[in-house]
Amino acid sequence: MSRIGNKIKEERIKRGLSPKQLGKKCGVTESFILEVESGKKIINERLIEQISKALGVNLEENIILEPANEERIEAPKAKKIETPAVKREAVEPLEQWDNALANIIKKIPIYDIQMEQVKGHKSFPIIDRKVEGVNPDKLVYIEIPDQNMSGFRMQKGDRTLVFLNNQWVDNSFLLLETEGNKMIRKVKRAEGNKIQLISNVHEPKSIIKEMKEVKILGRCMRIEIDLVKN
Repeated sequence: MSRIGNKIKEERIKRGLSPKQLGKKCGVTESFILEVESGKKIINERLIEQISKALGVNLEENIILEPANEERIEAPKAKKIETPAVKREAVEPLEQWDNALANIIKKIPIYDIQMEQVKGHKSFPIIDRKVEGVNPDKLVYIEIPDQNMSGFRMQKGDRTLVFLNNQWVDNSFLLLETEGNKMIRKVKRAEGNKIQLISNVHEPKSIIKEMKEVKILGRCMRIEIDLVKN
């Protein structure tokens, strides 16, 4: 058992809370609390603060101020032995693990702009059956394919989190389809039944379309960037 897990269990029992009750206060499951207490799961600083608040005690202070009594002993350098490389076969995760995590972790796919190729996944915790406040089954990432939206700080290779729905939202960034091509554009209402599809490289540029010519696929919720591009 880890020191932080031991301290959480000790303080929880002092306050007469079950793992389920503590988990509910912190927005996590009973099994998550039990794994933390047993040392099977490492928790981050933010969750330590949440549990501290729920228990009314500063767990970080109690743990960080404990003196380290371990004496560092430098191990003798081992003689390097050349061994032939062994090719490892890819191992698929067990189906029962995927099923066990399905209710607490959502793997959101990262698609190319045409939504034909899955380029990866990102995992999010499910809270109250939602991710980012919406139905997790309606979320996808779209990889920005070009520089047409760079004036809006959307660079090629960045990813935008998209909530899939056909709801029209004026003056927002939408994933849409027109003339058989999918794209991300800022969309504003124009006169009559027309809308502006706005791109921005060095300056904004708009194309006027009839609303019936444009299919709304989803609304961009946020953009994620890589500080270093490959």
